[in-house]
Amino acid sequence: MCGIHLIIDKKQRLEREQPNALKEMLNATEQRGPDARSSFSFSWRKGMLHLGSNRLKIIDPDARANQPMQSSDKRYVLSFNGAIYNYFDLRNELLAQGVQFSTQSDTEVLLHLLIRYGVQALNRLNGMFALVFYDSHEQKVLLARDRFGMKPLYYAQNDNYILASSSARAIADSECISKKLNEMALQQYLSFGYANAPITFFQGIYQLKAGHYMLIEGVTELQSQAFTPVLKRGENNTTPKEVLSQTEELLSNAVLNHLQADVPIALMLSGGVDSTLLLSLIKSLGAHPVPTFSVINTKQEASFGTEDYIYARQAAAKYGTQHYELQLESPMLNDHHEAFLASIDQPVGDSAAFMTYLISAEIKKVAGVALSGAGADELFGGYNRHQAFAQYLQNYQAFKRFHPLLKSGAGLLPTAFAHPFRKQFRLLKKLGNSLHADPARTFINFISQERLAGNRETDHNFAPAINVEQAFDEGWLGAALEHDLQHYLASDVLSVSDQMSMAQSLEMRMPFLDVPLSNYVRSLPATYRMQQGKKWILKSLLNQEGGKVFTQRKKEGFGLPISYWFREEKQARLLDSLLPHKQLIYEYIDYNLVQSLRQAHLSSKKDYGSELWNIWILASWLKLNFP
Repeated sequence: MCGIHLIIDKKQRLEREQPNALKEMLNATEQRGPDARSSFSFSWRKGMLHLGSNRLKIIDPDARANQPMQSSDKRYVLSFNGAIYNYFDLRNELLAQGVQFSTQSDTEVLLHLLIRYGVQALNRLNGMFALVFYDSHEQKVLLARDRFGMKPLYYAQNDNYILASSSARAIADSECISKKLNEMALQQYLSFGYANAPITFFQGIYQLKAGHYMLIEGVTELQSQAFTPVLKRGENNTTPKEVLSQTEELLSNAVLNHLQADVPIALMLSGGVDSTLLLSLIKSLGAHPVPTFSVINTKQEASFGTEDYIYARQAAAKYGTQHYELQLESPMLNDHHEAFLASIDQPVGDSAAFMTYLISAEIKKVAGVALSGAGADELFGGYNRHQAFAQYLQNYQAFKRFHPLLKSGAGLLPTAFAHPFRKQFRLLKKLGNSLHADPARTFINFISQERLAGNRETDHNFAPAINVEQAFDEGWLGAALEHDLQHYLASDVLSVSDQMSMAQSLEMRMPFLDVPLSNYVRSLPATYRMQQGKKWILKSLLNQEGGKVFTQRKKEGFGLPISYWFREEKQARLLDSLLPHKQLIYEYIDYNLVQSLRQAHLSSKKDYGSELWNIWILASWLKLNFP
């Protein structure tokens, strides 16, 4: 992993106006690559071009693999953040064409591939990446980001400079552009818990969309284009046995791909279907065992947190791995919140962020790479909202008829205090409050934060053009799964994974997002992927590996027992930061609403832990970045 940075000084003003700009950008991403740091400068038309990299050594630790990396003739230079999993095959292909290599790194393979094929090389990559590639003869710059957005890439432009970086805050810290808050990002955050690419929380700083590239030539306006082909879903004519066989083969290859590294690898193990299946395949493939890590809640927090650790212990014992556990305790929030908040580049209202921050620190003690099950839910239909939406579509007329009754009944269910059915009641309340005669509105309700969103308009569009020849439920369900893949996965799950792991100088890899596997799964009709329930394909594979105990358990989200913590005295004091009227957040959300949520939660009348976490994260980030 690395931090990559670009400054194009159009008028040679940088040395005079902002001589420390690149240094500040490198400082801002020190944790992304603490093992090496270097920069180069080149002529750029009437100005100068500056490239910098922080390197985290994962593949080929030799100094010759450091970045930015230049070609032997000095014409081309590459700054690259990520990992290319098919680089051995690409390397052999280039060797057959006469290319000579001086390192064993995937960076050098990528450099030569881009030299030979340019933009066409991007579709041949199986991996996660963000890159800046410069051709000094043609005076062209290529920016690109992997198809799922596993690695971030931000850019900005004004009359004097063009900038790109792994971090939006790094661009802001360069002081080459004016630092202003983007209100549209706040509106999206309050509605959905994240800002969706291309916008960021900084005006004038944009995020390159997943699966897109950008060519910079001269001083023209920056525009991005998609390099990924549009995947078409068709009728599924294969049998379940054939689908399971093909998925198992592709997932096995993905696991082997992701085990390539010159540093120790670990696995984040929840005891759920996704991570347990990865562990079982590592063993069945005969790969070297990897240590596993999970988190533990206290017993009294069970209905607010997770009991994943019980199943994680069973999985570790069954598949024979050295297992580590991190005991989550509420004082951790008080002890670590300042460092955690300082590590946030772009706020995401997901309490899993703090958990990922803590567990990444533990993993880093014994490994340099962590495997994650991220992406499986979006591909295979694993969220409760997927199942609810599928049932809503299948029984559309009945739901329309009985919607008022369901909504009123759900409102009576108690969720504020701990009891055995609290989690189920929360889901039923969300279902009852989300149903609408319009399928698009129903799904947006499923993914939005009702109390914080209010009636504000957002540009989070979910109005797919359903093919008239396509079945009603297939068209809408397929659109919903793709929406989560392109928005929630990229802007929440992968953003959290990248920011929190990189804060600990840990590389996180997601085998379920391996390109051949994900392409195959996305080609299957959405209704087929869910016809036997959530993630039935993965559950069937794990059953074959002897993991039936893990497929029959209830799914739990990877999050903190934040509702419980916020009622403890020391952690409740963190919410006191929301009391002063005069702070930036109250220009965008009603002060009285926040105080009413706070009081109702602290008095145990209602459970607003999730809403208060989102507000607290946003308010704290705004104080740090826009004091």
